[in-house]
Amino acid sequence: MFFYPAACDLDEDLLQLVTMVLVAVEGDRSCRLRPVDRARCTLVYLRKHDTLEQLAAGFAIGTATAWRYVNHTIGQLTRFAASLTEALTSHHAEGYVLLDGTIAETDRVAAEGHFSGKVRREGVNLQVITADEGKLLWLSPALPGGTHDVKAAREHDIIKACEQLDLEVLVVLR
Repeated sequence: MFFYPAACDLDEDLLQLVTMVLVAVEGDRSCRLRPVDRARCTLVYLRKHDTLEQLAAGFAIGTATAWRYVNHTIGQLTRFAASLTEALTSHHAEGYVLLDGTIAETDRVAAEGHFSGKVRREGVNLQVITADEGKLLWLSPALPGGTHDVKAAREHDIIKACEQLDLEVLVVLR
């Protein structure tokens, strides 16, 4: 086994925030890595898209442990995410939002429904809602990459929520 050097531009405030979430939720839980290193491991995974094997080598832990830390930390962070309605009501601009569907590439190999003809690769479909100036308001849970954007928007009740709040939705078409 070898260790690889890696550089990753992580915002220190974000690292501290994620660390504090872990500490608040877990207390004195005993783990192979300290909370700050578990937060760093997760943020490196999300930022650099390294494989779990690369993370495990870089943090001197097992691959299964890296998977557990990343998934646990992401799960804890999702508890603080705003709901769709909360995100839309926090927006007080000109009465409209921008909606764009995107495919986030994944490392799944031929997982059923995850191949996207739109980008010709495996991935997950994410619906992104932003304010007119580009501020991120809401990011949907992932659906298989083969899901059409219109179906994904309906499945997440985006159009219905915007109608109830009297918000126009401008859809980005590509």
